Formats: sequence, C-alpha cells, structure tokens
Amino acid sequence: MLLMPAPSTLYDLGYWKKRAEEARMMAESMRDTDTKILMLGIAESYEQIGKSYEQVATWKERSQK
Repeated sequence: MLLMPAPSTLYDLGYWKKRAEEARMMAESMRDTDTKILMLGIAESYEQIGKSYEQVATWKERSQK
C-alpha cells in the first residue's frame, strides 16, 4: 500500500532519494524485464518529485526574505 508522506517530509529531498533507492533495490530483485523497467521509472519519478519539492521550498524561502 502506498501512503502519502507527512507534509513535513514533502520538501525533504532525502526522503524522496530514499524512496528512489528503495524502488531501485526492488527492481534489482525482479526477474521480469518489463516490471524491472517500470520500477526503475518509479525510482526516477521519486527523484524528480524530490527535486521539484526542493525547488518549491527554495522559492518559498527566498520569497519570505
């Protein structure tokens, strides 16, 4: 079951990198090529989500100054 992270972790790049690493580890153990490719795509998506949230957090920080 996929759960949404707590709001406090949404802007945490480390959280998303950890999720990406977990997805990559799962992909390594998969025998079906299509499923493996799908999991690697999910890992990449987690990385992109983290980068996007990090940019939003940076923008918010700068706009409050």
